[in-house]
Amino acid sequence: MTLQGQVRSVASANASAVDLVTAEIRRAVLTGTLAAGEQFSIRDLATQLGVSHIPIREALRRLESQGLIILKQARSASVAPLSMADLHAIYRLRYEVELPLAGASAGRRDPHQIARLDALLESSRDHDPEIAWQAHYDFHEALVHPAANDWDDRVLHTLWVAAERYTHLVFDPTQITDTERARRYETHRVLRDAALVADPEAMAEALRLHLVINEDRIRAHIAPLEDA
Repeated sequence: MTLQGQVRSVASANASAVDLVTAEIRRAVLTGTLAAGEQFSIRDLATQLGVSHIPIREALRRLESQGLIILKQARSASVAPLSMADLHAIYRLRYEVELPLAGASAGRRDPHQIARLDALLESSRDHDPEIAWQAHYDFHEALVHPAANDWDDRVLHTLWVAAERYTHLVFDPTQITDTERARRYETHRVLRDAALVADPEAMAEALRLHLVINEDRIRAHIAPLEDA
C-alpha cells in the first residue's frame, strides 16, 4: 500500500530523526490514520517521511516494543491489531504497578509539585487537542512521580503508550463536546484532590475506579471492532 497523506514529512524538522519518525508514526497510529492491521513498506514510509531507512527501522523497533507496530520482514511492517486480550493485559499491569505507586505518592508533594499537578489538570481541558492529550498523559505521570523510581517510570511509560491507542478510540480529544470536556476534567479533579491527602488507600481506590470505568468503556467500544 502507499502512504500518501497518512504520515507527514519530517525532513525539515530540527530534531533527532529517530525521535521525529517515532512521534509521527505514533501519531498516525493513535489517530487511526494508520489503521489497526494496516500493512506498509519501509521504503514507502521513508519516502513519505523524507528520511532514510535507518531512522525508520529504529523508530519501528521502538514502536514494536510499545505494542503499536509489528515488524513483518526486513522491508515491511503493520499496525498491531486491536485486541481485547492485549487491553486486559495492559490494564491488569496498570492496576498492579500504578495503583500502589499512586497510593505511596499521596500527600508527599511539595508546593512546586502541587502547582504542576494543578497546571496539568487545567491544561487537560485545553481546546487544543494536542495540549490536552499531552497534559492528560503528564497528569497520570505526576500522580505517581513522588514514589516512582527509574524502573517504575520505564514500565509505566510502556503501559501508558500501549494504552493510548485504545483510550484514543473512546476519548478522542479532537471530537469532544464542552459537556464531555467538563466531565473528564471533573473525574481528574477527584484524583488531584485525593493525591494531596496522605491516605494511600483512598488514592489507590480513586485511581482504580477511574481506570475501571475507562477500561469498561473501551471494552464496549472495541468489542465489535475486534469481531470485525
